[in-house]
Amino acid sequence: MIGKALETLFIKIWVIVKLNLFFWLFSCCGLIVAGVGPALKTVNDLFVSHEFNYKDITLKEGWHYFKQNFVRGNLLFYGTVLLLAALAYNLFLSVQIQGLLFLAIDFLLVFAMIYGLVTFQYGLLLDSYYEIGLKNLLKLAFISTLSNFMNLLKIAIGVSLILFITWKFKGLILFGTFSMMQIWSYTATKAWRQTIDQRLGLHA
Repeated sequence: MIGKALETLFIKIWVIVKLNLFFWLFSCCGLIVAGVGPALKTVNDLFVSHEFNYKDITLKEGWHYFKQNFVRGNLLFYGTVLLLAALAYNLFLSVQIQGLLFLAIDFLLVFAMIYGLVTFQYGLLLDSYYEIGLKNLLKLAFISTLSNFMNLLKIAIGVSLILFITWKFKGLILFGTFSMMQIWSYTATKAWRQTIDQRLGLHA
């Protein structure tokens, strides 16, 4: 029993490490600037396809996904970056001004940034899970984030915790941070994806 549990634990750790190394490899293939978005989406595609079946997660399949995801991944990633940059700039301006109204605006802008990040995570996952056009993907991601506030909190808190642990243990940046964020988001949204499947008639 203990041996089986340890084997399962080591397999999960290896999948996390393997996917995170793939993330860095494919990010470098895109010279970082054009590689991060497609690499994140590739990590999602591989995990959605194989979960913790580590033998099926191959570099060859990852490279195929990376090339396929190059345009869509960059559109999703840089669309989110531009949105967050605009919100962050407005937050910077808002915190310079005293007053209860501007304090409320500060909180609203912070929530909007969290909401944007969670919507991005939903977008990556749903795009890996369904064959869907970009416009409909953005609509579905937006609706999904609104559909369940607890899911939004779970993703936000989980990602924040991963980043906090990474801040304490910097080696995770190379070996686990990005894959853990994607795997956590996949796990946290499982119930919602099942609901979508039922509404689409994909499961009886």
